[in-house]
Amino acid sequence: MSGTDVVRRLNTQSVLDAVLDSGRCTGADLMARTGLSRPTVHAVCDDLIGRGWLVEPPRPDPAGPGRPARIYAPRPGAGFVLAVDMGATSVRAAVADLGGTVTGEAGAAFAHEHVAAADRLALTRDTCARALDAAGAAPGRVLGAVLGVPAPVDAGVRAAADKAYLPGLAALDLRAALAPTVARALVENDANLAVAAERWRGVARGVDDVVLVLAGERLGAGVCLGGRVVRGHRGGVGEMGFLDLVDGVGGTDAIGNLARRWGSAELGRSVRAEQVVAAAGAGDPAARGVVDAVARRIARALAVLSTLLDPELLVVGGAVAAAGEVLLAPLRREVARVTARPVRLAASSLADRGVLLGAVRVALDDVRPRLLDLSPAPV
Repeated sequence: MSGTDVVRRLNTQSVLDAVLDSGRCTGADLMARTGLSRPTVHAVCDDLIGRGWLVEPPRPDPAGPGRPARIYAPRPGAGFVLAVDMGATSVRAAVADLGGTVTGEAGAAFAHEHVAAADRLALTRDTCARALDAAGAAPGRVLGAVLGVPAPVDAGVRAAADKAYLPGLAALDLRAALAPTVARALVENDANLAVAAERWRGVARGVDDVVLVLAGERLGAGVCLGGRVVRGHRGGVGEMGFLDLVDGVGGTDAIGNLARRWGSAELGRSVRAEQVVAAAGAGDPAARGVVDAVARRIARALAVLSTLLDPELLVVGGAVAAAGEVLLAPLRREVARVTARPVRLAASSLADRGVLLGAVRVALDDVRPRLLDLSPAPV
């Protein structure tokens, strides 16, 4: 490829990314975003319209004299990405367009947490198919897919899943797990996806040094330092088995797990974690006692992470994050009690959608640099 061809490709990719990110741009918008000249912008957009990636919507009638500005937008249905959050107890799938807007979604619960791998994958494929149906997208229009799993993922894309926790999963080639719905998928740890989502659309936008802790059933962390997700040799940086050795913690049971078990024992009936937290927020003394006890234990884990990794921000993610200050206030208090330099804490603004949206973001990051070598779906 000649130097001229390289420059042309870079210009084309820059314009395409700008239109996909904004959803709708004038030529002037694109000039400001890309630094390209007016003739170059319009020539590139005409080329992308010819390739089938962009469209030029009808121009509005001008308010004054002169021609109305040309407007460019992504062509609807040109391509999609598939995002999958295959958790321990449930699975969710979302289909998004190339700008990251979710156009279809589906979910299902597994029969139990330790369901066999074959059954887990069968339900996951079915959920993906229903998400594609909801989006009106044929499998052939999916240009990329990302599967999030609650386990470390090594360089060979194997999930180092505990046999007692996720039986059979470690033996599978998860890249092909979604076939035939999707030919091949990227596989990533769920907490790594969640931290990517927080930096994209959550409370960590603009933050390069952030740790996100998924706090539902088992504690796991997504670690982003210097703007890059840190994985380690076997993908285990965010695994927190070392908590077995920490006094006052003794394991990876997370906020949701502890609140459910301790709340049920304290209240004398089976309750969900969300019910315990809601009751604590309403002033119930027994529920507040449970939340305080959970905070004392989890705060020690958060203090260890903040001491080791020194993030600017530590985000509590998962469904329990929706409780907000009901959880954060006692966590801040307890973290400050056990460490000399308390980290800034925040609840995820994405709650239980973090992994799914992170999978969308990672799929887009994989697909969009390759679009100029791909063909869009037929009109």
